[in-house]
Amino acid sequence: MIFIDMRIDKIKILTGILFLILTGGVFYLQVVKGGFYYSLSVKNCIRVMPLEGIRGRIMDSSGRVLVDNQMSYNIAVIPYELKKNPKTISELAGLLNKSVPRIKKEIEKGFISSFSPIIVVKDADKKTAILIEENKFRLPGVTVRILPKRQYPYYDLAGHVIGYLGKIDSWRITRLRDYGYKSKDVVGFGGIEESLEPALRSKEGGTQIQVDHRGRMNKIISFRPPLNGQDVYLTIDIRIQKIVEEALINKKGAAVLMEPESGKIIALASSPGFYPGAFMEEGSSAYVQDVLSSPDSPMINRSISGQYPLGSVFKAVSAAAAVEKKKIIPARRFFCPGKLSVGIKEFNCWSTHDSQDLIEAITHSCNVYFYHLALLLGPDILTDYALKFGLGRQSGIDLPYEASGYVPSVSKRKMKLRSWYDGDTANFGIGQGDLLVTPLQSARLMAVFANGGKLVKPYIVGRIGPEEIKPEEGADLGIAQGAIKAVNEGLRRVVNSETGTANIGSWGNLKVAGKTGTAQVYNKLSHGWFSGFLPYDKPRIAFCVFLENTGMSIHSVVLANQIFSRLREEKLI
Repeated sequence: MIFIDMRIDKIKILTGILFLILTGGVFYLQVVKGGFYYSLSVKNCIRVMPLEGIRGRIMDSSGRVLVDNQMSYNIAVIPYELKKNPKTISELAGLLNKSVPRIKKEIEKGFISSFSPIIVVKDADKKTAILIEENKFRLPGVTVRILPKRQYPYYDLAGHVIGYLGKIDSWRITRLRDYGYKSKDVVGFGGIEESLEPALRSKEGGTQIQVDHRGRMNKIISFRPPLNGQDVYLTIDIRIQKIVEEALINKKGAAVLMEPESGKIIALASSPGFYPGAFMEEGSSAYVQDVLSSPDSPMINRSISGQYPLGSVFKAVSAAAAVEKKKIIPARRFFCPGKLSVGIKEFNCWSTHDSQDLIEAITHSCNVYFYHLALLLGPDILTDYALKFGLGRQSGIDLPYEASGYVPSVSKRKMKLRSWYDGDTANFGIGQGDLLVTPLQSARLMAVFANGGKLVKPYIVGRIGPEEIKPEEGADLGIAQGAIKAVNEGLRRVVNSETGTANIGSWGNLKVAGKTGTAQVYNKLSHGWFSGFLPYDKPRIAFCVFLENTGMSIHSVVLANQIFSRLREEKLI
């Protein structure tokens, strides 16, 4: 009992001491230093002058700079100072040769707080910046801010991959406010600028200063340096990207080149494109408006966001499924008279092929043969294999706004209270009907045949700062090697046989294997596909070349030939 009383006494003494310290502190602040803080509140104020860091650069696989930063002169005003010096605006307007209402409009548009600088002239020339500095004593509250500005050494090259910068919108500010974002902040939109915004973004620093009632600095209270964003290294080779994009000029389409073993993207192009710098540059509003309103939709990254019927490229999947499920052997023959009756409808082939085995049917892209295969397999197996080859879901590439595509099924039809017919199965087997695929998914599908049966995850970021990005191991689909071997022989003959649908007589020693696809579109010209890999004996590149509403797949074949022939000439493959 005595021991407990002693502990209570000690707690009381400790509490008393703490109370005396607290009371003394309050007395010191309010009585001893009260006059000082009252004077500070009346005569002085504390101002925070923000300091911008530098956003991370974006490089290609060899360190070539795709997006850099250059210093830009910006004329800014501090609202608190202008309120005390109303003549400053008219003085500034005279020096800048601008109207007072226009400057006031910029101030109103950019206002955040009384002490936050508002930029009224972006990217001023050096002569203007010097003029403002020379007259700064006549212009209280006006400063020249030297800020980093995005620079694009390759202009519009890889624009869809890179993305662009713009002022944060209401949706993003709601989502990102907890991460320190404010209204008027500049953020990434689309491409790497958006997907790696947290890594690329710099962290603002600042100087905390004490100023008197006239706004003159008394002293610096504290300083925090800004932190620059991290540099990002992509997997693309800008030399290859340039050749691919040049081949797509004046066309609507996309092209994807990737390593079949790892999923590493070598080039990823969409056409038409756009210049990323226009969204932050003065005087580019007309160009931006044209881009945003263009019926050709240049802002859409067709390689990952465009969803199209795949056409005959899907026959490679149907063939693999039929052999693995033992519905046929590669030597099984069907006769092609140019059409096949399924139910009460006739389904056409693009030609009359007579008797065909599997490899011949792939070589000649015989629809009738694959109608037979599809009916043997049934819709459920076709759906299962389409999903197995990565269709109908995102690949997981490290870019935003990737589309999933669409794989039809009997169950989905039933949910819409619609029936599934044998004709739907026949169409499914040749990649028509409701099936929708992105060009990236088509290249990834071909990578499965190129690497012996693995579904890889495509990736386009190789390094963030010092951290190397390791690719994920491809998922073994467990497809019988006999099925892959048979399909690959057909794909080889598509390009190299005299009667193959992709033989244009000028492939030389490129050793390309692939599958053409002419995908019908209601009331418009067909889309053209050519997807495959090379060299066929030791594949290093899986690819897809896609042209929107081109009429025939041969145009995509010719384009692929141009791309790979030039890459060979430049010794890039």
